[in-house]
Amino acid sequence: MSDSLFMPLTQRAPGRRELTGWEAVWMPLGEGEAERLTIGRGVGWKPIEVPRQLAATEGRQSVWYRTEFPRPDHAGRVVLRIGGAFLATNVWLNGRLLGSHYGYFAPFGFDLTPYLKPENLLVICCESQVETQPEKKRHIMGLFNDGDLKPYPASAYASLPEPYRPEVPLGLWQPVQLEYVGSISVDWLRLKPSFEAGDGRLEVEARLRNLDGRQMDGEVELVVPIPGRGPLKLRREVRLGGGMEETVAMRLAFPGARRWEPWRFGQQHVYRAEVIARAADGTESSRIEDGFAFRELSWDIGPRRWSFSVNGRPMFLRGACYAPSYRLDELSSALFASDIATAKAANLDALRVVANVLPPDFYRQADEAGMLVLQDLPLTGTYVYHGRNDEARFFENAARAQQAEMVTMLHNHPSIAVWIAHDEPPWLATNFDLGDVHSVRQNHSIDQDLKSGFERLDPSRPAVAASGDIDLHLTAGWSEGSWRDIGVLEPLMVTAFGAQSLPSADSRVWDAIGKRWPVADDDPAWRHAGFQPVNWAERGVGLPSAHQDLEHYVVASQLYQARVLRYAAEHLRTRKFESCWGAFAYHLVDLFPGIGFGLLDGARQPKLALEALALAFKATRLIIEPLAFVAGRPFGIVQDPHTPFAARLVVVNDDPEVMGRGTVRWSVSREKAAGVRGLDRVRDVVQKKSYSGSVEVEVPTAFEPAVSATTVSLPLAAEGEYRLEASLLVAGREVDRTELGFLVTSTQAPVRARPELPRYLAERLADLHSLRPEAHGMSVPRCSRPWRDCASTACSSPATSSRSKPMPAWRHCPSVSTCRSDAAFWSML
Repeated sequence: MSDSLFMPLTQRAPGRRELTGWEAVWMPLGEGEAERLTIGRGVGWKPIEVPRQLAATEGRQSVWYRTEFPRPDHAGRVVLRIGGAFLATNVWLNGRLLGSHYGYFAPFGFDLTPYLKPENLLVICCESQVETQPEKKRHIMGLFNDGDLKPYPASAYASLPEPYRPEVPLGLWQPVQLEYVGSISVDWLRLKPSFEAGDGRLEVEARLRNLDGRQMDGEVELVVPIPGRGPLKLRREVRLGGGMEETVAMRLAFPGARRWEPWRFGQQHVYRAEVIARAADGTESSRIEDGFAFRELSWDIGPRRWSFSVNGRPMFLRGACYAPSYRLDELSSALFASDIATAKAANLDALRVVANVLPPDFYRQADEAGMLVLQDLPLTGTYVYHGRNDEARFFENAARAQQAEMVTMLHNHPSIAVWIAHDEPPWLATNFDLGDVHSVRQNHSIDQDLKSGFERLDPSRPAVAASGDIDLHLTAGWSEGSWRDIGVLEPLMVTAFGAQSLPSADSRVWDAIGKRWPVADDDPAWRHAGFQPVNWAERGVGLPSAHQDLEHYVVASQLYQARVLRYAAEHLRTRKFESCWGAFAYHLVDLFPGIGFGLLDGARQPKLALEALALAFKATRLIIEPLAFVAGRPFGIVQDPHTPFAARLVVVNDDPEVMGRGTVRWSVSREKAAGVRGLDRVRDVVQKKSYSGSVEVEVPTAFEPAVSATTVSLPLAAEGEYRLEASLLVAGREVDRTELGFLVTSTQAPVRARPELPRYLAERLADLHSLRPEAHGMSVPRCSRPWRDCASTACSSPATSSRSKPMPAWRHCPSVSTCRSDAAFWSML
C-alpha cells in the first residue's frame, strides 16, 4: 500500500525546513501525468496555502502541488517529510517518481538525497474519491465518508438538491518539510515499561534504517532524563548493511519509577526517552523521542463479561465519544487542551476517538491530563459489499497497513486504553435489518483479523473487533425505542448513547446553517447539517412545524437531549460493575457547524446536556431511580394516582477519598395542584401530599459497585406536580443533592399523533398517483416481483449509516408503489 518511509512526529532531526511557495492545479491523476504536471508543466497553476484541507465533491478528484527549492547545504541525507495528506499521495522530485502513500493520518516521507540538483522541483498529487454508496465504499476515511458525524450525512445521500453535495477531505493538511539527517535514521521507537519486584524496567525497541548504499558502523544511545536525578543512559554499537533495516532492543533498570494514574485517582508521571543514532566518528545522525509511563492494565473482555482495571483498581469509565473537527487543518494544541479541560470539568475520565486517528499532540495532552482513550481504526459501517476481489483485497491490505501505522504512532501513550478495529460494522447482531449485507457477515473476517493484529502488535492492551459487538450503542430514545427502554437494559459497556439537539439560538453555528424561521421540516440546509427529521418526529421533540419559533424549539430540543443523557448515565451508573463498566455519551462536541449529538455545538458553545451529564457523572452521586411509571412525551415521569409511587435511592461512588457511613435524607412534596373542582377538590384537601424520611447507608468505596440505600414507596392519590428531593451526607457534610420532578394524574396521556411524513421522504416512498382509496385508508398495488429484483438503481443499493438504522432498499425506490404491498408498506412508516 506504500513505498514511503514512516516519519513519526516525534522525530527530531539535526535540521529542518518547512517548504513554502506552493502552487496547485486541479486535474485527474492520469490526465495530469499526460499533461506532464510531474515536471511542472501545464497551465492553471495558482498559489495555494499549505497546509490546508481541500475537498473532493464528486467522483475521484485530484489536486496537484508544486514548489521549488535549492539544494540544501547539508553533507548528509535530505529527507522529505509529509506530516499528513488526504488520501492517496504520489510524489515526484525533478520528474522522478519517488513513491506513494495511502492513508490520511500517518506522517511519511522519502529520501531525496540521490536525486537532488542545484535547483529542485517537488510535485505532489493527492487524490480522494467520493463514494456515494456507503455500503460499497472501499476507501478508508472513517467518519469522513460515512456516518452521522459529517456534513451531508450518509442518510441524506442522493436526496438533497444543489448546491448541497457530499464531500470528503483532500490535500496536504499538515506541513511539508525537509529534514537533514545522517546515514542512520531512526524510524520508530517502541517503549515497554513494566514493574519487576517493585522496581521499574524499561524495554526499548528502535527501528534503524541505513539510508546509504554502503555498510555503516555506528552507535545507538538511549537517554531517559529523571527529574531531580541524572539521566539514565545505555549505549549499543550497531552495524548496518547498505539500505538495510534493523531493530535494536535495549533493557534498562528504572529504580523509583512512579505510576501514571487516571486523573481521578492520582498524578500523571510521564517520562521521556530519547534514542540517538550516531555515526562511527561520533557525529549525530538522527534522534527520536517520545513519552511513556508506568501503568498496568488488566482486563477480562468477552461476549458475556467485561472488566477493566488500571494499576489493579477497577474503573467504571465515565466517557464521551470524541471527534473534534471535520477540518483536520483546524486541529491545534489549544483546541485539544480546551476540549480535554471541558471533558474533565464534566467529570469525564475517558474519551472514545470514533473512527478517526488524531494528531499525536492530542494523545500527549491526554497523557498529561490523565484522560483514558478508547481508540478506533478509521473504519465505520460497511465496506466492499458486492465488491470485486481486487477491491476487497485493496481494502483489507489497506486496513492492515493503517493498523500497523496507527499502533506504531500511538503505542507509547499511557492514555491509550483499548484498541477498536471497526465502528458499527454490518455483521453485528443489531444490524439484522441490513438484510444481505448483514447475513453474509460482511467485513467479519477482516475485523477478526484486525483484532488479532492488535493483540500481536500490542499485547499490553485489550483489543475489540467492533464497537457495538460486546459493547452496546444505546439508541433508545433516539433512533429506536422510547427513552423509557433505557431503564430496563443491563449492558456490559455502553460506548454511545444520546440524542440530537439544536445549537443555542445565539450560537455562531447558525451563520453556517442559516438562521431563519419558519423552516420546512425537510429543509435541505438543516439536513445537510445533520438534522434527522424522522427521529425528531418519532422520539424527539417533533419537527419544526410543531413549534412556534426557533428559540422555543432550541430550548425544547436541548432539554430533551439533557434529560435523556442524564437518565441513561445515571441508570448505567446504578449498574456499576454489576453488570456495566462504562458509559460514553455520543458526542462531546459537534465536529462541524451543524445539528448534532454534541454536548457542545460546532462553535463549542455548551448545550444544556453538558451540565446534565456533569451532574450525572459526579464522582459521588445519589441517584433517584423511578420504578413504576408511565413515560411522558417527549420526556417526563407520569404516575397513576391508583398505583403507589416507587423509587430507589442508589449511592454510587468513584472518589477514593469518600467512604464510610452516610445518611440519605429524602422528601416528597406536591408543588402544584391539579385543576380539580367540586367533590374532587374536597378529596384533594384531605389527602396527604408530602412525606420525608432518612436512612443510614454504608457508602461504597471507589472500587465497589453502587449500593441501594432505600426504596421509597408512597401512596400519592392527590393529583398534581411533585418533587422528590434527596441528599447524601458523609461525616456531617453534604456530598450530593438530587431531585426528581414527576406528575401524578389519572388523565390518560394523549397518544401522540403520527407526525406528518416529511415531503422529501414521502416523495421517495410513493408515487401518490398510484394510491387506491380503501375503507380504512389507502393502499398500494402489490409488486409483481420481489423488491430485491427491482430494476431501480435506488433499490439496488440499500442505504446504510453507521448510526441511524438503515431503511430496507425498497424504501428508496422512486416508484415504491410498484415495489411493496400496502400492509408491509404502511407498517414500516
